[in-house]
Amino acid sequence: KVWDSDVVGADYLGKVILTPEAFMENGCNTEFQMEEACSKHFAYLGVKIKVMGQEQYPDDPAPEFEVTVEKGAGAREYGLDVDRQDLKNLQIVKVVDGAVKKYNERVKPPLQVIQSDFIVSVNGVTGDAVEMLKQFQADRVNLKLVRALDTVVFLEYGEHKRHGLKFPKQVKNNVLVVMEIGDGYIKEHNDKCEDESQKIRVYDRIVSVNGQVGTAATLKSRLERATGKFQLGIQRPCPEDAASSAPDGIFCLL
Repeated sequence: KVWDSDVVGADYLGKVILTPEAFMENGCNTEFQMEEACSKHFAYLGVKIKVMGQEQYPDDPAPEFEVTVEKGAGAREYGLDVDRQDLKNLQIVKVVDGAVKKYNERVKPPLQVIQSDFIVSVNGVTGDAVEMLKQFQADRVNLKLVRALDTVVFLEYGEHKRHGLKFPKQVKNNVLVVMEIGDGYIKEHNDKCEDESQKIRVYDRIVSVNGQVGTAATLKSRLERATGKFQLGIQRPCPEDAASSAPDGIFCLL
């Protein structure tokens, strides 16, 4: 069972049941989907195991990988809910019934397409979410994906009474996409922070405030009301150079 512990307390996140087949032969270094997690979200736990005779853990799963998916008689749609709020990359919000779900059933977890993945290329088209979406009209797509990196940034409400962040004009889904960092206590935090991982970056996605998730509008309201010491749950592409760089966009189903 997995619990978190932070400035606001401890919460039960879910559990993973490991079977011997998952690690006995060669160990493992992969992510397992957690059971009993929040019904609105999928959660994964990364696990490293080395068995007797192994000096090192198995190699880390590649954060960037490619898959080819084809629609067929049993799947007329790809079955992806995607978010294109930055208009450059597509982020997967949900995998529903369709060709991608059928693909996932045939491959091991390191090659599965999962919620929060960033699609950075479709059939060789990159850098334009609208053009990438058009590629899904084809019966076969080659996708380059980048896993999402989840982290927590600890902040303190400063002398400035505003955070200084700018988001898309119409915030959507359950994330706040940081489009600009203006004057405010977050810019002050970034200027003083020596740990790059603890800085808020343009195109970061805020997914929780003080451990609480919700709609984009709810997250924005909680951020506006935050005082004292608090934390932001951040999601960003891994590696860093996969980050998006364009204006606002929309949410759609493929």
